[in-house]
Amino acid sequence: MLDTKVVLDGREVAYTDIGDPDGTPVLFFHGAPMSRRNLVDQDGDFAAAGLRVISPDRPGYGGSSPAPGRTLTGWAGDMAGFADALGLGRFLVAAHSSGGPYGVVTAALLPERVRGTAVLGGVTDFSWEPAWEGYVEDEKAMMRLPDEQAALEWGERNLGDRPGEWPEPDRELFAERHVPHLAAAAKDAFAQGVGGYTQDSWVQGRPWSFDPAAAEAPFLVVHGSEDTVVPMAHSRHTADLVPGAELRVLPGHGHVTVLWELPGLLSELRDRT
Repeated sequence: MLDTKVVLDGREVAYTDIGDPDGTPVLFFHGAPMSRRNLVDQDGDFAAAGLRVISPDRPGYGGSSPAPGRTLTGWAGDMAGFADALGLGRFLVAAHSSGGPYGVVTAALLPERVRGTAVLGGVTDFSWEPAWEGYVEDEKAMMRLPDEQAALEWGERNLGDRPGEWPEPDRELFAERHVPHLAAAAKDAFAQGVGGYTQDSWVQGRPWSFDPAAAEAPFLVVHGSEDTVVPMAHSRHTADLVPGAELRVLPGHGHVTVLWELPGLLSELRDRT
């Protein structure tokens, strides 16, 4: 596994590079709070599938420099520069949970470079009012604050070690298969404090200012049937926004277990293009 950094416009972007170094490149966008090390346990699975999976930390997470005032749409430009720095031409995109909007915006604003996209358990555009129903209360509180500084101050006052409520398939995963890399990835998300996470949550609550219909490549929207972390309505709405997108509900899967389906899903997308 390669764990390193590049510099874009004076900011460091930390990333992991796993799987087959000569395989089909994939940019993976992690959830929140999570980091570039989200998928490192699947290095061998991606290598066997002929996939090279590159996972950057978003600003303020892990080893990536903060970017005050950043926007969701700005991510697409960052990823164009990031891909250029790594010598990538066209690539697949995968995104999980709070990383979902970053997958959608990259597909929509870089259609000439994105070969296909898979969004797993991803959140949708919060300008769609039903998106707020059943969503995590802490994140809703941060997203509704007037600006990212207020979100940071809220996070510094209120965030601590709180046990999460995971769907049954995810609890079984954690009980039956020791997955220390996930705990390490979550811990690394706060290497610079709570700022990366609170900014991410606040940005997540802003209306999408791009057209998801501009995504041209094959698009999979995947949701675990037992996922209680991100409501199923989010995936249904995202699939409605992207013409030709396929909504795929995975029976028996929770919010986290869907990640182990990525090698097959990405291989399927690669084979379509």
